[in-house]
Amino acid sequence: MATWNGSRFIEQQLESLFQQTFQNFRLIIRDDASSDATLQNIERFRADHTDRVLVRRNSTRQGACRTFSLLAEESDAPYFAFCDQDDVWRSDKLELELDSAKRIETEYGTCTPVMVFSDMELIGPNNERLAGSMWKMKHMNPRRATLGAMLVQNLVTGCTVLGNHSLLCEGLPIPEEAFMHDFWLGLVAAAFGVLVPMDQTTVGYRQHELNAMGAGNQPQFWEGIKRLFSDPAFAQGLAKSRRQASKFAEVYGDRLSGQQMDILRTWSKSDDLPPVLRHWTLYKNGLRRTGLLNNLGFLARV
Repeated sequence: MATWNGSRFIEQQLESLFQQTFQNFRLIIRDDASSDATLQNIERFRADHTDRVLVRRNSTRQGACRTFSLLAEESDAPYFAFCDQDDVWRSDKLELELDSAKRIETEYGTCTPVMVFSDMELIGPNNERLAGSMWKMKHMNPRRATLGAMLVQNLVTGCTVLGNHSLLCEGLPIPEEAFMHDFWLGLVAAAFGVLVPMDQTTVGYRQHELNAMGAGNQPQFWEGIKRLFSDPAFAQGLAKSRRQASKFAEVYGDRLSGQQMDILRTWSKSDDLPPVLRHWTLYKNGLRRTGLLNNLGFLARV
């Protein structure tokens, strides 16, 4: 669990962790130089779980991606799960995802990188339900999480992820060029392992004014179109994902197939192509987002 100024909601999240039907876990918390009562809340909770809760502290702000990367590097467990400070987990989240990961390993072997992830229910500051499914709200289809689709649209939300140790061995260290920790490890699973979406909603994904990476409010159709076509953050995200693709090719180039390298090169250098050729080349290499609305916005801005 990565924390930063999360005192408002962290106790609810901690309670949901220790009410899981699967309890054979260790919780490692890394605080990113909080200035509120987050650490005091954690310490009160740790007093009742001294043998299962470890707390680490960043001396200066590192950001969510770097903090989760440091947490992942410390894990030596056969499985890991990322946890945000402000959500609420369904009581059987770990049990469901662990069972799924073990079934995959039975088929593909424990040396295969495995990532399981799920849908989420969106909740507000007072636990009010905002949307029953983030995937439906965002017009996402995670069952199309190929390497090409994942490069241009992160279909994985970190707080729903459970992965095996082989995924961390393959994916660490997470470089500075990574868009986010979940995005990078999702690419690793798509390229070298098994990436499996679960239809269940296992997390109450809290939306509030301080989200590091939130889902936003539920837009009406035309408002969603407007955002896709005009939001400056969209263009910034495309640039970051291209840099990530270039770094991924650099790190794993000697292990990727020729087709995978073509996909990565196409995306990282797509800005250099004329628009019509660019759209055709992206489409031909499977570099397209899932869902009609997402793809329209992508093609209009790419």
